[in-house]
Amino acid sequence: MSNKIDTSTVYEMFETLISKLDKQKTNTAEPAQIDLSAINAMTEQLEIAIEEIKKPSKVEHRHAISISNSWFSFSWIGLLIIILTLSWIMGNQRQTIVQYRDNDLMFRYIRMQGQANEENLFRLQQQFQHSDSVRIIRNRVERFEELVRLQAEKMERARMNEMESERLQREVDDVRTR
Repeated sequence: MSNKIDTSTVYEMFETLISKLDKQKTNTAEPAQIDLSAINAMTEQLEIAIEEIKKPSKVEHRHAISISNSWFSFSWIGLLIIILTLSWIMGNQRQTIVQYRDNDLMFRYIRMQGQANEENLFRLQQQFQHSDSVRIIRNRVERFEELVRLQAEKMERARMNEMESERLQREVDDVRTR
């Protein structure tokens, strides 16, 4: 049973109260023997009604997700398929990138050695099966490439110095001939 009182009930109580008060006014000849119990009961009901009106109403929002709803189920299944497909593609790309990195290191190692034959390639493939060997090969190749770069820089500086000395020699010869 709800604690709320309908507004029509409140109006009926007021009408009853007013009619009883009118009856009491018309019966002024009799000694006033007023029945206050009815008024007290009505006042209590009126106070209860006022309290109910003053209370804030609670509005409950409930959202239900039903798996039986076909669009919801299909969208989740679709999202899972997309996620799994993208994960598989990323895994394959990662393997490809690792293979390219290893192939690049093998090429740089062969270039460092200056020769490649079937036996050396087979041994190199076997060494790439172990991460320690790959690390050692990588360090050797990087050190070799660094030394080659330094040597190239020194050769370039020597060539530039030689060109500068030739230019200075020509200037000296020009000054002497004048």
